[in-house]
Amino acid sequence: MEIRVVKLFAIQRGNCPLKIVIAFLAAAMLLFCGGCASKNGNTAGRGKVTVITVWHPWGGSQYERMVGTIDEFNRTHPNIKVKPLFTPNDIASNQKFFTSVAAHKAPDAVFVDGTQTSAWAEQGAIQSLDNQIKQDGIKPGDYYAPCWNQNYYKGHTWALTYCADPNYVFAWNKKVFRDAGLDPNRPPKTIAELNKYNEAITKIENGKIIRIGIIPASFGANALFTWGWVFNGSFYDPKTQKITANDPNVVKALEWMLSYYKKYDIKKLNTFMAGLGSREQDPFFTGQIAMGLFPLFEIEEIKKYAPNLDYGLSYLPVPPGGEEHSSWVGGWCLALPKGSKHPREAWEFIRWCCHDPKGTSAVAKFQNILPGYKYAPYLKEVEHKPGYGKLLQMLRECKHQRPVMPAMGFYFGELDRAISFAAYGEMTPKEALDLATKQTQAELDLRLIGR
Repeated sequence: MEIRVVKLFAIQRGNCPLKIVIAFLAAAMLLFCGGCASKNGNTAGRGKVTVITVWHPWGGSQYERMVGTIDEFNRTHPNIKVKPLFTPNDIASNQKFFTSVAAHKAPDAVFVDGTQTSAWAEQGAIQSLDNQIKQDGIKPGDYYAPCWNQNYYKGHTWALTYCADPNYVFAWNKKVFRDAGLDPNRPPKTIAELNKYNEAITKIENGKIIRIGIIPASFGANALFTWGWVFNGSFYDPKTQKITANDPNVVKALEWMLSYYKKYDIKKLNTFMAGLGSREQDPFFTGQIAMGLFPLFEIEEIKKYAPNLDYGLSYLPVPPGGEEHSSWVGGWCLALPKGSKHPREAWEFIRWCCHDPKGTSAVAKFQNILPGYKYAPYLKEVEHKPGYGKLLQMLRECKHQRPVMPAMGFYFGELDRAISFAAYGEMTPKEALDLATKQTQAELDLRLIGR
């Protein structure tokens, strides 16, 4: 209990009316009681400040940007102070977080990747947000469908989307197109055209690759998800809880992706990629790779490192019978850990960052990311910024998120291994994806049985 010391002037008996003394003492009691009320958080503004810990995955410049978001939250919520703590987040294993929950020393709120939410829920490491969501009138329709779906598991919502990553827009370097005799304003629309453009762009001198059109397998498992959906494939059946990595259309996608390794020799491609730079020397900026999958952060990288780059953005090329305008959405989310010491204040931070119009816009502006909340004013502000129009269009149309099931970390590893096995000729693409399907299904069954 907080005690305020009130200094009273000496009152000489007989020189001050009794009613004045009573009034003065009453005022003193009000000051004392006011201190008690503030300490218990019953007054707005000045009063008790609850410090909440939030575990986050960012370092470097992204951490500095996140601090701007937290400062804005603290400024607008004087009774809550967010204390961020960096903790590495590995999609396959997060033992530090699970240990903290088991030891009853969990943070108050935690960032979770959309692919991890169902696994963390299955393990009992995070709490359902159903009550809070109902209390604050939050609806699934407030979010782009994949942004909501990635956090919805077994009839409950376990997190809210903090940022939405539309993956991927197709990018091409117009300067390279001109150099190769291609129309710089006409990107390939089909896989056949993409192969043809690649032929025109690729340069090989003395057996050494100097320039290439595209390397479809860049981004590993995420590339396979991307092209797999483009080829109209499926990776998971949520109704039967069956892994479908060996879907015939996913197999076709991987066969096409790895045809470039066969055509140009994987060893030569590896040598080429080993010599590529970053930042100002990013191979897309320098024209060494003319086309590719383009994540959201590349737009800000271009503004910073290659402001004069002449480039275009479009939808991904498709094969016959493929999915037009295909894309998927991922992104970081915020959850309440089991054992959160300050769930009410932590929820207010989650709600403000992920659903509040001012909060979601603050997050987006400070961190150069897109909110998953449909009605964030920021989305209208950036609609006409270079590059953002196409990404926002994709976000509105998108219908995919990576499978919502508790073995996604394991699945990623198996898909990466399948790509590697097939790329080096140890297995055919079909054999590699059969193995990935079998192994992941066994892992998923174990997790579901052991719940």
